[in-house]
Amino acid sequence: MAGKGILLDENNDLLIIGKRMVVGDSQMQEVAIILEMNQGALKSNPVLGAELIQLLKGNATKADIERRVRIHLEKDGKDYAAIKNKINTVIHV
Repeated sequence: MAGKGILLDENNDLLIIGKRMVVGDSQMQEVAIILEMNQGALKSNPVLGAELIQLLKGNATKADIERRVRIHLEKDGKDYAAIKNKINTVIHV
């Protein structure tokens, strides 16, 4: 679920400033992790993970990608309609 959480840096390492972990709005960070994650990677919810890299390698359509993103974000309790415009993707083929 979205809300406050421990933030990560651009390398997905803990964001530490002044020997302290940084806490803040983690919603988009959580979205990015779900989209990058493979199914089975999260022990507590093994079906969560959009596997976008695999989908992109398989010549998926924009509709296929959007459907997969929506389904997996909703599995985590996120409101896809509310955050879809915040998702920024750059796909290099």
